[in-house]
Amino acid sequence: MVGSFLNVWLPFLPPLLVTAAILFLPGFVLGLALRLRGWWLASASAPLSVSLVVVASMVGAWTSIPWTALPLVSLTAVAVAAAWCWMRWIGTPAPARRVSREPRRTLVGIIAVAAGVVTIGLIVLRGMGDPALIAQRYDNFFHINAIQYVLDTANGSPLWVGSMTDPGTLLFYPSAWHAVGALIAQISGCSVPMASNALVVVVAAVVWPLSIILMSRVLFGGGMLVTVAAGALAASSPAFPFLPLHYGPLYPLFLGLAIAPVAIATLVSALRPQRLSRRHDLVLLLVLLVPGVAVAHPGALLAVLALGTPAVVMLGCWLWRHRSGRRERLLIIGGAAGLVVVAMIVLRFLRPPASQIYWPVTGSLPTAIGEVAAAAVYGYAMAYLLAALVLIGVVGALRRRTHARMIALGMGLVGAVLYVVVAGSPFEVLRTWLTGPWYNNAPRLASIWTLAAVPLAASGAALVVRWLMRNMRSSGLRAVTRRIPVTAGVSVLAIGLVVLSQTSAMRQAAADLHYVYGEDGVGPILSAGEYKLLDELDEYVPEDAVIAGDPWTGTSFAYGISGRKVLMPHLLMHETKAARVINETFAQDGDEPEVCQALKKTGVSYILDFDGPDLMPNDGGFDGVTDLKGSPFVELVTSEPGARLYKITTCELGR
Repeated sequence: MVGSFLNVWLPFLPPLLVTAAILFLPGFVLGLALRLRGWWLASASAPLSVSLVVVASMVGAWTSIPWTALPLVSLTAVAVAAAWCWMRWIGTPAPARRVSREPRRTLVGIIAVAAGVVTIGLIVLRGMGDPALIAQRYDNFFHINAIQYVLDTANGSPLWVGSMTDPGTLLFYPSAWHAVGALIAQISGCSVPMASNALVVVVAAVVWPLSIILMSRVLFGGGMLVTVAAGALAASSPAFPFLPLHYGPLYPLFLGLAIAPVAIATLVSALRPQRLSRRHDLVLLLVLLVPGVAVAHPGALLAVLALGTPAVVMLGCWLWRHRSGRRERLLIIGGAAGLVVVAMIVLRFLRPPASQIYWPVTGSLPTAIGEVAAAAVYGYAMAYLLAALVLIGVVGALRRRTHARMIALGMGLVGAVLYVVVAGSPFEVLRTWLTGPWYNNAPRLASIWTLAAVPLAASGAALVVRWLMRNMRSSGLRAVTRRIPVTAGVSVLAIGLVVLSQTSAMRQAAADLHYVYGEDGVGPILSAGEYKLLDELDEYVPEDAVIAGDPWTGTSFAYGISGRKVLMPHLLMHETKAARVINETFAQDGDEPEVCQALKKTGVSYILDFDGPDLMPNDGGFDGVTDLKGSPFVELVTSEPGARLYKITTCELGR
């Protein structure tokens, strides 16, 4: 039993360590050069690393440098030197920190992060079952194969990765996930599925808790209670980080939203109305964070803008109260009008094509409002603890209104309104304008709602603990409370929040995750035999060969799992004329000149034939590469139950 466990999970350790190094080391060094310290340094390291990755991938593509660790290391060195120069001649030194209580605060910080890391990590690892498996969902055809495509082409640029499914175009595609995944596979030597899973674990269990802790501290102060509560509650909502891992999976958006709280925290800090000596340094940090968030996924950048809007509004209100001159107020009105125009332009032109905005509402308007109130977004069971703590946090912020707390309330309102509109609004024009940039897709807005809900819940948890402590002291238990070590108290808080938050909603999220990974390769798309054949494909197919097959039965996974090229790396993609000829007519006309020419042009020499069923209803067009038993144009190479690999013997390919 132990040996089997070690055989499965021990090979996963190097990819995890490499992933952590790629996601944290470049940004950590850059953060030190920017004189970030404490939570800012810990939380901003991963987002800065993602920015360095995406910029390095683009520079590498422009200069024809293959995508390896070299462009990343080189750009990091340049960025660190530039940051040092900025801080040496332009930036403002960070204020001196008192260190008398640092050891205790460091331990509390470790407890806060560990609460999220352990809880989320266990849920994700149990959901995977085996780190060599893949999430068998529609979108993962692209994501798994795109990592292999980056490896094969040595190009991870966002202007290149989309060419996998649409050759010859320069369409932008959010490629940060795939560029990082390719580096993990390169450096650790692991398979593409294992690299993808390592990225899932580190982003969900480490990057996300650090990000949401920082944002909670910026909004509600750096107290130990808020810090620990935010870390523990990072695992309290099924809508994030778990929903994007089994719905889709939406890996690029998942990465973008995991680092988005750092950008929001930076924006809020930079827009504080009082005099801030390091404001220009915060603006620089925000500029450096934007490439990572935007190229991870534009929807994440739009989430930053949406949830950051209350900070802009609050700054405008402060200026209106403190600037009474006519000229100043006219400038404020003009600035506000300009921002409204910019917002409308952003909403208008950053929407995807109308043909892709087709998701309907998931229920009625009252139902959607109820889902937000019960923390049961996207049909999950009610998350009782999260809902109660969010309500307490809202009441507490209203009773003690500060600038940052009102921003937090505004963020909660924005997140709630966006979800209610996308999930239950009967007005399609409103849905298109407000939620169209996220495809009118309720799961995406459910995840964004979580970003706004967790800080409010952390504040609510801190208020409850303070109330309990006051009542204990007033009831004659002052001596008892004084004898409780701080670290012991916050440990109890973290454990209590984690235990109480793991209700049926979280169990459902874990079950959903396990469903898409399946058991021993048996999942919603592939059977045991189909997965086994894909896993062993590299033993039978040469590296330069191309494999055809009906992608709707799962054959397209062959590229990411085995590293062997496929004719159709995704389900919906630009199909060349030669590919169409093979897909539609090979089985009937395998020796016709047109088919032979198509085989030669595409390099197809093998065909995978799976029994299916198809993933979902589709337009077909793959009769030429299915049901090849007894075909005179192929010979059977190997087979597993429900799956066969054929070598094409016609058109002199078998010689």
